[in-house]
Amino acid sequence: MVETQFSKRIKTFRSDNALEYTQYAFQALLHSYGTVHHLTCPGTSQQNGQAERKLRHILDTVCALLLSAKVPVPFWGETGLHAVHAINRIPSVVIHNQTPYERLFGSPPDYHHLRSFGFACFVLLQPHEHKKLEPRSRLCCFLGYGKTQKGYRCYDPVSHRLRVSHNVVFWEHRLFDELSHFRSSLTNSSVLEIFPDESLVPSTNTFDPPLDFSPDIFYASPRQVAEEQIDDELPHFEPGFPAPALPEDPPQDIPPRHSTRVRSIPPHLLDDHCYTALATLHEPRTYREASTDPLWQIAMKEELDALNKNHTWDLARLVAKGFTQEYGIDYEETFAPVAHISSVRALLAVAAARKWDLFQMDVKNAFLNGDLSEEVYMQPPPGLSVESNKVCHLRRALYGLKQAPRAWFAKFNSTIFRLGYTASPYDSALFLRRTDKDTILLLLYVDDMIITGDDLSGIQELKDFLSQQFEMKDLGHLNYFLGLEITHSIDGLYITQAKYAFDLLSQAGLIDSKTVDTSVELNAHLTPSGGKPLSNPSLYRRLVGSLVYLTVTRPDISYVVHQVSQYLSAPRSTHYAAVLRILRYLKGTFFHGLFYSAQSPLVLRAFSDADWAGDLTDRRFTTGYCFLLGFSLISWKSKKQTFVARSSTEAEYRAFADTTSELLWLRWLLKDLGVSTSSATPLYCDNQSAIHIAHNDVFHERTKHIEIDCHFIRYHLVHGALKLFSVSSKDQFADIFTKSLPKRRTRDLVDNLKLVSYPP
Repeated sequence: MVETQFSKRIKTFRSDNALEYTQYAFQALLHSYGTVHHLTCPGTSQQNGQAERKLRHILDTVCALLLSAKVPVPFWGETGLHAVHAINRIPSVVIHNQTPYERLFGSPPDYHHLRSFGFACFVLLQPHEHKKLEPRSRLCCFLGYGKTQKGYRCYDPVSHRLRVSHNVVFWEHRLFDELSHFRSSLTNSSVLEIFPDESLVPSTNTFDPPLDFSPDIFYASPRQVAEEQIDDELPHFEPGFPAPALPEDPPQDIPPRHSTRVRSIPPHLLDDHCYTALATLHEPRTYREASTDPLWQIAMKEELDALNKNHTWDLARLVAKGFTQEYGIDYEETFAPVAHISSVRALLAVAAARKWDLFQMDVKNAFLNGDLSEEVYMQPPPGLSVESNKVCHLRRALYGLKQAPRAWFAKFNSTIFRLGYTASPYDSALFLRRTDKDTILLLLYVDDMIITGDDLSGIQELKDFLSQQFEMKDLGHLNYFLGLEITHSIDGLYITQAKYAFDLLSQAGLIDSKTVDTSVELNAHLTPSGGKPLSNPSLYRRLVGSLVYLTVTRPDISYVVHQVSQYLSAPRSTHYAAVLRILRYLKGTFFHGLFYSAQSPLVLRAFSDADWAGDLTDRRFTTGYCFLLGFSLISWKSKKQTFVARSSTEAEYRAFADTTSELLWLRWLLKDLGVSTSSATPLYCDNQSAIHIAHNDVFHERTKHIEIDCHFIRYHLVHGALKLFSVSSKDQFADIFTKSLPKRRTRDLVDNLKLVSYPP
């Protein structure tokens, strides 16, 4: 940059011995430019005095700005950029009362754009960020100047993002921190009364000629920030640096001009009508913020009472670093099993087919029940009054300890064993007690559990026993589990994640977006180099991570989600466009979910498919399979393989291996659930050659390179665990997990997999 912008070459580079300066890549870079690298002696910072002194100058300025503007310390990076911007425009005696800017560029700097750090300002919103009757700007905190854009960098406390805009109105008579004192006036006054004194009217100054801003546009409702305005994700402001509160009194309803009839909500939407209200709930992010809320004060008191009730700690004298954990000293094993999601679906399908009642219980303060064998010390949490120089000597596995989940599971396992329950060897979180007449099943996921079976008296006995051993919360019939919304009817169970999908669309700001008929464009292929790199990939990663969990009940998006998940490290604009299309598809299929029929026969079926050389970049293939218990879809997968197949037959045969592995596990699991698996499980494939290879080694020249472990299919085929059947591509249910499909084909497969929009 120095050579390009100023026609100068860096001859010598002096630094300390930090790793970033001594690694090979940096040394090679200096060598390529012919630059000599001078290193200081260890612990001798005075040998690089000029750099050290300037660094101290910058840090002193940063501290002064943070303290004077009352800006939280996590914003030191933005403060540093502002400090350097100001220092470069201050005359210095060292360079004969010139500014560093003038010395470098040859012309004096312009001071018209300078503003006071940490003061309040109002940033104009984009047209799509507000409706016609909503405010058109938002109150923000000024933090600096654009690095690559001609605009101001302003922190938005509503969306917790940094906005870069040149349409900014400054209120330089008020620090942003001081606005917390005006909460009551904001609540009780109209927006036109926010500037009671003419001397406090905001001054308007932008890089361009000032616009005509009126006071009635200064605040907006919380809406999603446009991607082009987001520069960096920043930490949230602590209390004392808050966003002004919105008026608490809702506006009065305006009477209609014409008579209207009352529109009733359809019965199947009554439970979902509250989603919009739930999306506006705000959870505090710090202890200080939570301590000001009466409801959170009650919750914290209940938590501390639970800690004392379980004798979680003893007070002890302070020890050195008693709050840290080292492997082998403070903890050993940390793994704790949780229920596999396929086990959850299989249990629900069996319960629906056998018309069993489903119950749910929750363990309050579950981890506090785990016994702690190691000696661990902890600093007292905020809000707990203890003697000075005292810390907590833990007796129970408190939240946050690495071994806490394992200690809790061991405690639960040993406790329920006393009642005659055993853990399934195929899912350690599935506990069962079976007699010749009755069956009771319990599925545990950390502190949430599903209980079902045909022995209601035994289920009540189990509930009473658990309530005696732990502090339990009986949630009645199962309706909501791990984000899954479960609706019961006489026809079966309907499982969806509608609220989760709504929250995801709200996060992306696509509530009002148009819908599409398919989740992926036909014949669309993503590549690592398509489009432009995203400047801030954090939103992309959050959305993809959320979509992965949404596939728990949405197999119709499994293929495209597995596609966009491959580019998390370096996402580009084409990948982000694919994610937005998935969300638009979800917008039109909010209430799509799995339906488990009460009339479904308990017979397992499997479908296996592969898309040979489907990836145009590396020519690897994608395998897909799905398993139906009668008509109920309980397991599926879409996965890109790590090797290249020489033919479509080889790709299909390798897909058999993955499908057979899942098939064997499901057969064993279903046996524990009380489902007969004595007959062979039918496995359907649309490739005749792959079926012939599985039956006998007839294509030796084309299959001799295939790994031996793939041929275990033949062993289980001979011993009756599965039976292969050929199926036409039209009837191949796994087709939706391997490739993009036309709209009509997608709808047919969605119907075949029993994805329905509403409970029947």
